[in-house]
Amino acid sequence: MNKYPLNPITAEHIATYRQDGVVCLRQMFDAEWIEALKSGAQDVIADPQAYGQTGPSHGAMTSVSFLWRENGPFRDFVMNSPVGEIVGRVIEADTIQIFHDHLFHKPAKSPSIMQWHADHLWPFTGTMIPNIWIALTPVNKENGRIEFVAGYHKFCIETGSRFGPAGDGAFCFPDFEAQRDDPDFPFKFVTWDLQPGDAVLFHVDIPHYSKGNDSDHLPRTGLAVRTIGDDSYWCPAIGLTAIAGVNVQAMPAGVHPAPSAELPVIWARPADEPRVWTGASVAGDIREAAETP
Repeated sequence: MNKYPLNPITAEHIATYRQDGVVCLRQMFDAEWIEALKSGAQDVIADPQAYGQTGPSHGAMTSVSFLWRENGPFRDFVMNSPVGEIVGRVIEADTIQIFHDHLFHKPAKSPSIMQWHADHLWPFTGTMIPNIWIALTPVNKENGRIEFVAGYHKFCIETGSRFGPAGDGAFCFPDFEAQRDDPDFPFKFVTWDLQPGDAVLFHVDIPHYSKGNDSDHLPRTGLAVRTIGDDSYWCPAIGLTAIAGVNVQAMPAGVHPAPSAELPVIWARPADEPRVWTGASVAGDIREAAETP
């Protein structure tokens, strides 16, 4: 099982993420990791409540989160695979902490549609709250690959536009379906076919969508790992999505979450590399604490 990315994180990956807010990362995890996760996924599919929390989309597809909190393949993956390093290097962070994972399994002929949405309902502000979605099965147009509106995160950041409790309560996404054939729409729709071991990393403000599974034989299974980097801060607003075991309303607004059992560090930039994040050095604080006798 690979501890480091199978393929290098390139300057093109970093530039694409900066520009589009989403990037496809090919073959980052070896077959051993994928087989371990697929085996774990089958156990979850058979008995979802025994392994984690079912989400609002659970039903016609399996939707279960916080799998990493228990010993087993999902915790092993987030703690020992290169997932934290991959995220950190692409988003240009010095430290990555996990707070959530989410298994999505759309069986063949599942009608489950994930309507256009963004993931900014978590109790954080900042620009480093990414989601990395790892394919455990082949993913294609027929079985429900994920589509994104590339670059839209910049509009959200620049205008402070977030829906629900994360925003002013008035903002709504436009009708993206109606924009598909509009030559004046200033953003582009992007999507990728994926093979097991591929991943898509995307910004918290990127709108995304997936249709139902039209295949009569091919399920679509993926694991989302949600993390925070250095530029992320508590936002204890009422109505945002809870993090199991954390009293979010008691957290200090505007303060970076300290490492904890619920938000452990899964990657820190090696000490012999120059710092990339130009704000407060969370990674440096962690190293200093570790080196203090």
